This record gives sequence, structure tokens and C-alpha cells, in this order.
Amino acid sequence: MAEQRIATTKVAGTWAWALQRLSAVLLIVFLGIHIYASHFMNLGEETAGDTLITFEDVSIRLDQLLYIIVDYGMLSMILFHGLNGLRTVMFDFDIFAKRHKLVDVGLWILGLATLVWGIFILLPFITGSGG
Repeated sequence: MAEQRIATTKVAGTWAWALQRLSAVLLIVFLGIHIYASHFMNLGEETAGDTLITFEDVSIRLDQLLYIIVDYGMLSMILFHGLNGLRTVMFDFDIFAKRHKLVDVGLWILGLATLVWGIFILLPFITGSGG
């Protein structure tokens, strides 16, 4: 009886595991900064007890490089963390486990397309040309 070899992706799995943890930590940091900037800084004007955040207020905030980094960083980490988690779940099923490359390429295309879409959505706020 010949020895049967099974192809494994230990290295790819190790990177996916490590990057999942790193993206979680970065998400916590970005989310903390985002919540502080959105809710505890004096960003909007008071109107009848409610704080109104206008396009101009958001554009002023996104004039600063730190906020651009935080918003784009949070977007990219959310996408990576979510799609990497989906990849892990998909590989638990035999139908996807046999198609590692196809799943990886498909998720990368979906992730990059969504990231580009998110970048274009935030651009009017950064340039101040949407209000």
C-alpha cells in the first residue's frame, strides 16, 4: 500500500490566524478612536437638545490625516476581519475546502472591490465637495 500524502496549507492557515488576531486588535483601537471622535468631541451644534452632525462638520474632521487613517483603517480591518472569518467558516465545509484558491481569490476580489467602493464614498467628505 502506497503512502498517501495530503496537501495542507499550514503556513497560509497560520498567517490567516495571526492576521485575524491583529485585525481584531486594530479594530478595537480604530473603533475606540472613532467613537471618541464621533460622540465625545464637540463636532456638531446643539439643536433642541440633539446634536446634529452635518456634512460640513464631518468634512472638517476628515480634513485631519489622523481621522482619514482611522476611518480607512477601520474600513479595511472590518473587511479583512469579516472576510477572513467567512473564509474560515467556508473551509469547514468540504465543498469549499477542496477549492481553497477559488475561495481565496473570490474573497480577495470582493474585499478589494468593497474597499475601493468605501474609499470613493468617503472621498467627498475628505475633499469637501459633496455638500
